[in-house]
Amino acid sequence: MKEFEIDIYLEGVKTRINLRKMDYTSLRNLSLKLQRLLGDNRYIHELVLESDLFYFRQELSGKTVSALHKNGIITVADLMACSYGDLAAIGGLGNKSLSEISGFVKELGKWPIEF
Repeated sequence: MKEFEIDIYLEGVKTRINLRKMDYTSLRNLSLKLQRLLGDNRYIHELVLESDLFYFRQELSGKTVSALHKNGIITVADLMACSYGDLAAIGGLGNKSLSEISGFVKELGKWPIEF
């Protein structure tokens, strides 16, 4: 089993899940459920921050992700380190892309974790 994979057993049947291939919403829902069950979700939150923006295609369009990648913003953590002004200065990111990014960052801010 690889580092970002987990095995889940449901009614005696094993299913292997690659956390890197899950979309943000699914990861967040899994994290919330695990937090309720186990009381800690730091591992999943760190996994999201380290993930390539490419995996968040439901939240960010391909055009937005491509523009970010071209400017060296590859991971969620890279994106979180940018100010709105930094992003607005990037060629290829218009109002629609900036709105997508703002919504995505606001959703990330709803994670129930303290650093």
